[in-house]
Amino acid sequence: MADFVFADDYRLGRSSTRQFFELFLKGYVHKHNNLMGVIQGFSSLILYDDSINDEVRESAEQMQTSAKAATELNREVLGAAGCARCDATPVRPGDVLPYWRSKSEEICAATGVGFALEARDGLPGVTADSNRLGEIYFHLLRNAAEAAAGFPGSSVAVDLLPPGEASSGGTVDLFVRNRSADLDAAALAKSFLPFESTKGSDHFGLGLTTAAVLAGDMGMRLGLRNAEGTTTAWLAIPVAGA
Repeated sequence: MADFVFADDYRLGRSSTRQFFELFLKGYVHKHNNLMGVIQGFSSLILYDDSINDEVRESAEQMQTSAKAATELNREVLGAAGCARCDATPVRPGDVLPYWRSKSEEICAATGVGFALEARDGLPGVTADSNRLGEIYFHLLRNAAEAAAGFPGSSVAVDLLPPGEASSGGTVDLFVRNRSADLDAAALAKSFLPFESTKGSDHFGLGLTTAAVLAGDMGMRLGLRNAEGTTTAWLAIPVAGA
């Protein structure tokens, strides 16, 4: 699989330096969210006044929307910076797949693309934080759905394969495939960078960064490949007890 570009540089070390920046960012985000809460509160009070003119109402709505977006950005920053707690325990893929499938169908339907998920029977348990693994999956799924949306009639395909079928063993391998523009290795590597996005200002550009950092924290490996108009994300998830 040498043609995959892996996010190995996003494996953050466990050190006092990382602990300091975790504390710093968490404190900063807490303070910043307090300020955003005040802005949201006052903008809501303004909007309750039916006597204000359209210009003032529009400004207050923009303040409220921006404050909510800033709060959401803060949440994304914590995950992308390695501040999310990961408690890796044995997880059975079959326990999470029904929710993954249902939510994925909603996401793809909202972007106007098809969706298909194939999981082999009898997949072994994996070592992961169930919630964080879901975060990685949905970051990959949303990225794929949004890219596929640019190609009418396209879909997102997800495969979950047992050890040894797609790799040398020791991992359950998750693949997410979608139609996309042609991307070289440099462009694939750049997509992992924080705040990089080709999808406009409505996107923070942190989805793949967060996926890469969370994967590294749980001992997984995340890679991207682009070939013949198809982008494939590969997440290698360690088998429990391996």
